[in-house]
Amino acid sequence: MKKIFVLGSLNIDLSIGCDYFPIPGETVIGRDFISNPGGKGANQAVAAAKAGATVIMLGAVGNDFFGKLLKKNLQKYNINNHHVVVKNCPTGVAIIIINDQNNRIVLDSGANYQYEYADFAKILTKLAKPGDYFVTQLENRIDVVKAGLALAKKLEMVTVLNPAPAFLLDDHLLNSCDYIIPNENESYILSNLNNEKVEKLIKYFLGKGIKNVIITLGEKGCAFSNGDKVNYVEAKKTIVVDTTAAGDTFIGSLVAKLAENCDLETAVNYANVASALAITRQGAQQSIPTRQEVEKHFKN
Repeated sequence: MKKIFVLGSLNIDLSIGCDYFPIPGETVIGRDFISNPGGKGANQAVAAAKAGATVIMLGAVGNDFFGKLLKKNLQKYNINNHHVVVKNCPTGVAIIIINDQNNRIVLDSGANYQYEYADFAKILTKLAKPGDYFVTQLENRIDVVKAGLALAKKLEMVTVLNPAPAFLLDDHLLNSCDYIIPNENESYILSNLNNEKVEKLIKYFLGKGIKNVIITLGEKGCAFSNGDKVNYVEAKKTIVVDTTAAGDTFIGSLVAKLAENCDLETAVNYANVASALAITRQGAQQSIPTRQEVEKHFKN
């Protein structure tokens, strides 16, 4: 099995539910408050590890209680945390408000935006082998993400970009991606093709030199293509409790299966079930199902 290197964010998620989202100046009564480890990078690393992959985390935490907690949590999931650096600043924090199966998130990047190319370049060069996977998102500085993708390509790794939070990206960065996995709204932002059909969005990304495009469509499932036809997978019917880590579960699980040399369709189907199970539980990393739980679902 190939190793998976995840360059990305590590945050503490502070989540609370409410009957409706407050308007400016309004205070509403909340419920079901939880605090738990999160961040897109760490979430995807945990999802991959729970699916059975060998995962190395590349990122930064602050010199505070939250930072210690996040590093310890990675270790709990058998993720290599030795290369997570500690910065002299606060750890990243995400404030999540949940209402009626929807969420709104406010993010303070903290140590994630202090993470530098020099913090991981030598480590990646030393540990990565051709064919290993490099997964990243956009919760770190764009210059760091761009340099990481370029180095990974130079090392003949397989590169995976989850372009979230989404903004316009240059063609050189997109051309450094073997896989791109946005959701539907992120696809519109990246392509500037508002309200176009999914097939046209996928064609746009393929035209940028990306070999494999997977667009997640929420309750409609997902669409994917590796240059031939566009394939669709329906979302599994389930009871929705919290969608916070659904996308990250999908991505980490998918890459874990690809690292086992599964074909794209098999990997997408596994990830689709994993994300469906995740949204039946509250929280981020704690909601992500194990490999055994996903395989049990397939058997049933």
